Amino acid sequence: MIHSIYNLTRKGWLKALSFILALLLFIVILLNPQVFASYFGGHVPYLAIFVFYGMAILWIHGIGLDIHRTFWQLLFLPIMGYLIVISTLIFLILLK
Repeated sequence: MIHSIYNLTRKGWLKALSFILALLLFIVILLNPQVFASYFGGHVPYLAIFVFYGMAILWIHGIGLDIHRTFWQLLFLPIMGYLIVISTLIFLILLK
């Protein structure tokens, strides 16, 4: 089941989207570090780790790394990265 979910995101345009979203989140964090630190590192610092985890998932998927083991596919599922990064970007962009 994990293989079929992971194979849904093995398309080239989704890998490009992963790279672009990870790069966009990196740029937003780089340009507004105080906003990111105050909202994601203030009261609950685990949220910042969660956001970096989502960004790492999309970097790995975006550069084209193919994962073959089921455990690692589950850990680095691109759909999870999309949910984390898109919700973070929406939250950070709406705060401006």
